[in-house]
Amino acid sequence: MGQSQSTRRPEPGATYRAKAASEAQAQIDASRKAKAASRNSDHRSARAHSIEAQMHGKKMNEYHALASSEVFRYHNPKYPSTAFSFFGALFSLVKTPPNDLSQLDLHGQRVAEAVPMVKDHLRMCRKEGIKRTLVITGRGVHSLGGVPRIKPEVERLLAEMGVRYWSRAEGGAFMVECGREEGGGIVGWIWRGIFG
Repeated sequence: MGQSQSTRRPEPGATYRAKAASEAQAQIDASRKAKAASRNSDHRSARAHSIEAQMHGKKMNEYHALASSEVFRYHNPKYPSTAFSFFGALFSLVKTPPNDLSQLDLHGQRVAEAVPMVKDHLRMCRKEGIKRTLVITGRGVHSLGGVPRIKPEVERLLAEMGVRYWSRAEGGAFMVECGREEGGGIVGWIWRGIFG
């Protein structure tokens, strides 16, 4: 008895997203001050507020990047790490951690974060010889108005890339045929010409 509900952990990335939102508001406020100073011909204050707005924009992007990374690790715990550490490399000599490229979960990401992740994921899959992968976009339940934002952008990207894909029955994911990695130079050109 006596345990409070406040011991529940926040959603992954929520703290960083809140800090990013605060920086976004500070950026808007500084931009307004810069415009007002400019209208009053106070160029020194306008410049100072403009620099302040840029600083807040940079901090906002940094917080979004930290949130994206935290959310990604939470939803994709077996995904290969791109970070290198001496102890991680030493540990991998003893025990190789499972690298799972069979799926990419984009829950909690913003569109601007998700699209490059899909590109990188498909590139890695091709490099590793993965034939199919599941790209989980979500159905948009947590999006503003319940309208999916990531799914249509990922679908547009897949169409632009010319890969075969189909929507899963659940509606919040795509099964994607990765194909082979495009080879460079004359050998790659001949290979693609013969084998498609």
